[in-house]
Amino acid sequence: MTDLGESQLIGGRFRIRALLGSGGTASVYEALDVDAGGLVAVKVLHPHLDDTPGLRAAFLREAAVAETMLHPAVVRLVAACDAGSRETWTAWAFAPGVTLSELVRTRGPLDPRRALLVADRVLGALGAVHAAGYVHRDVSASNVLVQIGPDGEIAAVTLIDFGLADRPGRSARSADVLVSDAPLEAPAGVVGNPSYASPEQLRGEAVGVAGDLYQVGGLLHFALVGEPPFVRGSTDETIRAHLSALPPTVSVRVRGVAVEIDRVVVRALLKEPDDRFPSADAMREALASAASAPPRRSVEPHPPLAEPSDAPRSATRVLPAPVVSPAPVTADARSRTSPMTWVLLSAAAILVGALVFALVPRGAPVEARDSVPMPSATVPVEVAPSISPTASAPSPSQPTADPRVPVPSIVGRSESEARDILAAAGLRVATPTASSDGPDAVGTVVATTPAPGEVTPPGSAVSLTVASGFAAIPDVRGTGVDAAQYDVASAGFAIVLQRASSTTVPAGTVIAVDPAVGARLAHGTRVTLVVSTGAPTATPVPVPPTPTPTPTPEPTR
Repeated sequence: MTDLGESQLIGGRFRIRALLGSGGTASVYEALDVDAGGLVAVKVLHPHLDDTPGLRAAFLREAAVAETMLHPAVVRLVAACDAGSRETWTAWAFAPGVTLSELVRTRGPLDPRRALLVADRVLGALGAVHAAGYVHRDVSASNVLVQIGPDGEIAAVTLIDFGLADRPGRSARSADVLVSDAPLEAPAGVVGNPSYASPEQLRGEAVGVAGDLYQVGGLLHFALVGEPPFVRGSTDETIRAHLSALPPTVSVRVRGVAVEIDRVVVRALLKEPDDRFPSADAMREALASAASAPPRRSVEPHPPLAEPSDAPRSATRVLPAPVVSPAPVTADARSRTSPMTWVLLSAAAILVGALVFALVPRGAPVEARDSVPMPSATVPVEVAPSISPTASAPSPSQPTADPRVPVPSIVGRSESEARDILAAAGLRVATPTASSDGPDAVGTVVATTPAPGEVTPPGSAVSLTVASGFAAIPDVRGTGVDAAQYDVASAGFAIVLQRASSTTVPAGTVIAVDPAVGARLAHGTRVTLVVSTGAPTATPVPVPPTPTPTPTPEPTR
C-alpha cells in the first residue's frame, strides 16, 4: 500500500477509508490519522452548504462545544478545520460499536440490567455536558453508540452528535441551529427529534437540563420496549402525545420490569420540567436504586384451599366456613312465617356455630373436610382454628418471600461507586479486589462474582475485578498498517507512525513495534509502529560526459 499525496488527505492529515453515513448536512467517513496514528471519524460539510457563512459557523459550533468536555462516554474532538480551509470538516476519536437503534433493531430490546447500564453511562456523559455549561438537546437511540464485548456484555457507551447542543435556557428554533438530517421540524420552526424531544422543546420554549433528562427517559423506554415512548401514526400525533399524553408504564409492555424502573421512566417523562429529576446525578442514583430492586413477579392463580393428602400436618390454615345459598322465599311463605319463627331460626344458627367452635380441637389444624352443614337460612359463619404455638413450618399455600437479593449491575462503575451501590443493596465487597489488564479505564469495575442479576443472601461478599489501567502491546508485526493501528488503539495506546524502507517487507506493512511486543504498559503510552515504504528506489549516479579530444596541430613545413 503506497502513501497518498497530501492533496488527497482531508486537512492534509486524515486518509479516508470508508463512508460511515451521510445526512442532510454532512457525510461521515472512517479515516486514519497519518500524523498521530489511530482511527478517527471525519465529518465533512456538504459542499453546497459550504458557501453559506452561517451554516459553516453552525457546523463548526459542534466542535467548539465538544472540545470543552472530557469524559470517557463523550465523543472526543481530535481536530477541526481552520477559517481558511477549502473544506469544512471536524475529526472525532473513533468510537467502536453500533448505535443503540441498530443494536435493538438487530438483537431486540435489552434486558433491564443492560438497559439501565446504557442509561447510566449516558447520564454520566450528560453530567459532563451540563457541567461544561451546555445541554445536548438531541439524546436519542441514533446518537448513542454501544460497544458489545466478546463476552456479550456492554463494553462501552458513547454519546455523539452535538449539532443541537447549546447553552441552557435557549430555544431550539431552526433559525438558531443547523438543521440536520436526524432532527425533524416541529410546528413553528422548532427543531428536534419528535420521538424524544421534550414538551418545552417542541413548544419552542427554553430548554434546560430537564429536557435532556426527558430524552433519557425516552431512551430507556426504547431500550426496554424496542420503541420510543409515544409512537403514533404520524409526526403530528407523536408531538401531541409528548405535549399531553400520560407517560407510559414499561411493565405493561415488558414482563418482569420492577416497579422502581417504571417510576424512573415516568418521572423522567413528566410534562413539567420541575417535576422531573433535578440533575443527571439524581437520575443516576434513582437508576442505581432501581437496578438493585427485585424483578416484578408474575401474578399466579390463588392456590386451592384443599391440600394434598401428604401435606405437612403441622401447617395451619384459615378456612372459610361453607356458604350455602338460602332457599328462595316466596311471598306466601313469607306471609306464613311468623316473626317468632325467624327468631327461633336465628337462635338455632348461633347455637350451631357455637357447637362447631367448641368441637374443634385446640392446637389441631382444620382440614377442608371438617366443614359442618349449615341450615339453609343461616348467615355464613367463619371457622377459625386456633394457631398452635409449636407450628413452625410455613403455610404451603402462602410461600414466604425469597430472602436473597440480586447483585446490582455495577460493571462500568468506578470502584468507589460500586462499593456504595453494593452497600445500599445490603451486600459488601470481598477482599482482596482482583485486577485485570485491558482497554477499560483504570479503576473501572469490569466483572463481578456473583454476576450482576444473580441472587445471593443479604450481607454476602461480592468479588470485584477492576481494570488495572495497563495492557500488553499486541503483536502487529507483519500486518497492514490499518489493522495494526486499530488493534493497538483498541488496547488503549497512543500511536506514532514511523516510515522506513525495506527490501523484504511489502509497503504498508508494520516492520517493528517500539516498545517491544508484549510489554505491559499504562494506557495512553505512545507506541511507535515502524511501517515499510517498500524497497528504496536507486538514485541514478550521473555519468560525466566524455571530453572531446582536441586535435593537435601539425607542424608547418
